[in-house]
Amino acid sequence: MSGSVSKEVSVIKAIRDITEITNADTKELLTLAKQRIGNFPILKKIYDDTFLHRVVQSKKDYDNRLLSLLVIDSNAAINFFHEIEENLRILQTECVKEFSMKLQRWDTRHFESTITEIEFAADFTKKGFQIELEPPLPNGRKADFCAHKGSLKIFFEVKNIFPQEYHEYDMILDELNDRYSKLDTNFVIGFDLKKSFHRNQVPEVIKYVKRKLKSNERIYNGFPQSFVYPEKGEPIIEINVRKRLPKGEKGYISGSTFGGGIKGDWSDLRNKISSGISQLHPNYPGVLIVQSYGLSTLQHDIENALLGDLKLNRFGKPRLFRSGDNILVKDRNRRLSAVIYCEKRLQGLAYTRKRLVYHHLNPKTKLSPEIFKEENVTQFLPTKLDNGMIHWKKIDT
Repeated sequence: MSGSVSKEVSVIKAIRDITEITNADTKELLTLAKQRIGNFPILKKIYDDTFLHRVVQSKKDYDNRLLSLLVIDSNAAINFFHEIEENLRILQTECVKEFSMKLQRWDTRHFESTITEIEFAADFTKKGFQIELEPPLPNGRKADFCAHKGSLKIFFEVKNIFPQEYHEYDMILDELNDRYSKLDTNFVIGFDLKKSFHRNQVPEVIKYVKRKLKSNERIYNGFPQSFVYPEKGEPIIEINVRKRLPKGEKGYISGSTFGGGIKGDWSDLRNKISSGISQLHPNYPGVLIVQSYGLSTLQHDIENALLGDLKLNRFGKPRLFRSGDNILVKDRNRRLSAVIYCEKRLQGLAYTRKRLVYHHLNPKTKLSPEIFKEENVTQFLPTKLDNGMIHWKKIDT
């Protein structure tokens, strides 16, 4: 008599967004994370099983950037880890050890800053430089890294222009989506968050929405319909009931906005540049690396920030934020040799990068444009005109 033994195969559902992360079983998340990182030998040592367990246990942290990259079904995330692995492979062993600790900080702000540091450290390693991380400065502070080759020694400081309000808004929407997905409702709704809305108000808003939809379930016929919270006093949110799905289908949030207006952090741009300059060595050439995160940045934004006359567009009205404070003025900030502005954008399955190098008009130590020469780099030199104004002249390399 012959028999057959059937093995039950557990199929793990693909994870698509933050809501599915928070609802997923931690064991399944851990399996997905191990599978993704298993193909990268260097990263596998940094993200060992013990650490990955800590990451998935924090699945309800809406700012767990690393967990999203580890488990969401995305070829772009896989390519992202490929790039990190290759950059770590280029670096010296001591650099990899020091970057390992930084890579284990999973919040978006610190994680993205570390990735930028790794990219530039790897780039200058390929150019024949030796890299020293966090070299001490005479004032007792530390720069992010130093690159030296022969007699040339360059200090680098990385500053991410991080729009905290914009990022907070994203986390609010993630939490609203997550909490609403757990309600037993078949309504499709949208939110319009007011300027006074704070993230800690999400739980009370969701409880209110649950009560409101339940108490009015039978009278919702014509759509859309709207109501606000709180019902008395200054509203912090408007809830738009867009439609009702057939019985048995889950409701969801669609088309949320922030009616209060995202201020953005362009005022932070100049402050970050100025503070970054103070973290450069006074006796060696210094380069400030500026990377924006989460903002649609135009080339003239960084140029205006460097030369003054930074204009902000708030609520459709341009406003002069600051005038005449020229960071690259002839006799100021001379420890700064150049500013590199970086943009990284996801296009299809990979990230594209654009780098703009702005040389100081009269630095203490000039750096040759050849040092920064790459395929995706454009370089500029501030040049005075006869009328005293300054414009940017593109450098051909």
